[in-house]
Amino acid sequence: MIDTSDGLSTDLGHICHASGVGAVVWSEKVPVVRVPAELRRLGFDPLELALNGGEDYELLFTVPKKLGGRLPHNLGGVPITVIGEITRGRKAVLIGPDGTRSPLQPKGWDPFRKED
Repeated sequence: MIDTSDGLSTDLGHICHASGVGAVVWSEKVPVVRVPAELRRLGFDPLELALNGGEDYELLFTVPKKLGGRLPHNLGGVPITVIGEITRGRKAVLIGPDGTRSPLQPKGWDPFRKED
């Protein structure tokens, strides 16, 4: 379990790296915020914000696959959303609504990342 304050893409990468695994994330399952049309025109994409934004207090956790179907839909009024699964590979992959697979690069906050 990890909080996603550095961005889902970055913090999922931390879990995967520490555990020696990969992950698949289904873009349609990732909870997103509503972005007004005027902000969308300026480039604010709800999925990009959900994957790479930070400072939200959400928890990201894994459970064995056999227990995944037994998770409650919410706990104490807090929704629990299954957004993907852990894989044996070492890469994180984002699956789009059309089934397109793309690498899920860690683009959230990383204090040690060198800027180009």
